[in-house]
Amino acid sequence: MLKNYFALSDKGYKNLKQSIFIGVIYNISLMLPVGLLIYLLNSFITPFINDTEKSSMNFWIFSGIALLLFILLYIIEKIKYRLSYISAYEESANTRINLAEKIRTLPLSYFGKKNISDLTMTLMEDVTTLEHVLSHTAGEMVSAMISIVIIGVSLMFFNWKMAVALLAFVPIAVIMILVTKNIQHKNNKMVSKSKLKIYDSIQEILDNIKVIKGSNLEDIYYDKLKGKLDDSIKKALKVEFSTGSIIMSAQSILRLGFVTVIITGIYFIMNGQIDLMTFLIFMVIASRIFDPLSSVFMMLAEVIHSRSCVERMLEIENYEIQKGSKSVNLSSYDINLEDVYFSYEKESVIKGINLEIKQGEVTALVGPSGCGKSTISKLIARFWDINEGSIKIGGVDINTIDPEELLKNFSIVFQDVVLFNDTIYNNIKVGNMNASKQEIERVAKLARCDEFINKLSNGYETVIGENGYTLSGGERQRISIARALLKDAPIILLDEATASIDPENETLIQDAIGKLIKGKTVLIIAHRLRTIENVDKIVVINNGKVVEQGTNDELLELKGMYSKMLSLQKESAEWEIKQ
Repeated sequence: MLKNYFALSDKGYKNLKQSIFIGVIYNISLMLPVGLLIYLLNSFITPFINDTEKSSMNFWIFSGIALLLFILLYIIEKIKYRLSYISAYEESANTRINLAEKIRTLPLSYFGKKNISDLTMTLMEDVTTLEHVLSHTAGEMVSAMISIVIIGVSLMFFNWKMAVALLAFVPIAVIMILVTKNIQHKNNKMVSKSKLKIYDSIQEILDNIKVIKGSNLEDIYYDKLKGKLDDSIKKALKVEFSTGSIIMSAQSILRLGFVTVIITGIYFIMNGQIDLMTFLIFMVIASRIFDPLSSVFMMLAEVIHSRSCVERMLEIENYEIQKGSKSVNLSSYDINLEDVYFSYEKESVIKGINLEIKQGEVTALVGPSGCGKSTISKLIARFWDINEGSIKIGGVDINTIDPEELLKNFSIVFQDVVLFNDTIYNNIKVGNMNASKQEIERVAKLARCDEFINKLSNGYETVIGENGYTLSGGERQRISIARALLKDAPIILLDEATASIDPENETLIQDAIGKLIKGKTVLIIAHRLRTIENVDKIVVINNGKVVEQGTNDELLELKGMYSKMLSLQKESAEWEIKQ
């Protein structure tokens, strides 16, 4: 039950059980000093009541027993700390690693439904909440509950009437907490959603800071963020008040047991049913037992709160990943799309496309923005899975190939370049982690990266910042091309690879790409049609369908969509500002 509730690993569950066990031992051990105190009381009080000689205990024996109890409690506490805290920190670290690994294997369709702030909240805040519950709450709570049951049963054997009087209100308080569990869970989810809105707003501001500053929108976005913060605070206070009210009410009901013990004990003494010593024993126990019970209720509220965090983690863990064989031998790298359909949620994007992309040829996809060109390239790389039809490479359906195994056959340069906050050297090395320094420098020269790298003070060891923000768009794209050159895979996907390159370097980089694509299966997504006039085949996409295909000359003779697009681009190239 606990393993599923907290989504624990086998090792984490084992450590939690051990923590609970040692916690029970510790809690029961805490009753030993109480027993020693009762013995002392008995030694001093009984002679006065029965008019007998005082029983004496040697001071050194008493001190020795007290010291042994202290050492025993210290040893148990040390073991308890290791099992409760260190194991909880290890479990949370492993949870983050496992979640990150799972996220790495998820299809891009998942990231279309989730944003960065949502995933960050789960990886950081939710795991931290669970870590705190595992280290400070879960083991303590369960061990306290078991200890109280053991002590309660023991008291029943000692004097069941007084034990019932002591614990009579415990079931009522427990039921009160459990009945309101769903309300607390619902309130916690509401607060989490309000926090997520804050993270989303901060992420939006950071992503669009240039536009916000350039358009003087600082006050507007500040007010929006402040409004979300105020709303989150109000909801959090409301939840804290409602949860606190429930817990305080339960604790108040619980402590009625102390009053019951006093009244019942006095009644039994007056009727001769118990002696004064038994009454004092129950008074001492009553002064101790309600504090851990109150703590249990506090911890139970925290455990209920942690469940919403666990549910978000399980949403990632249980999300279905793309599967396939890891051992596939492709005889060729021809790509065939057969009656392919694909939709983003309910929006149909690719509508029954049939297309052949041959090995050793360069195929270009052209068409208006939003027609599905980039989507086709991502479907071929299996970043998404198609809804209908099939995509085959060398006659093998890509849905039967493990995505990571499939991508070993691709070198990809997307229009939206992604770089790491690392050195230029390591960013290029991503293409092939086993590449030598000489190989990295060679592809950097081919991609015309060395021209700007050599001007930097640290050269290849220059750290380029998050997503390469210290570089220009053209420099970032050249690093991406160098990375693809280094990988040297049999299938090349180029999504407007020279879009951010200045005219001086465009021809040189096209020569480098020419070396990259020799004898390979090449798919180019082009917006500037003049760059693909000499490719083997041009495919015109419109509204998710193939409307024309052929060579540049063949398409010009058709005088269709391609011819019109080329004519419009030539006109725009001649456009100038007139005063």
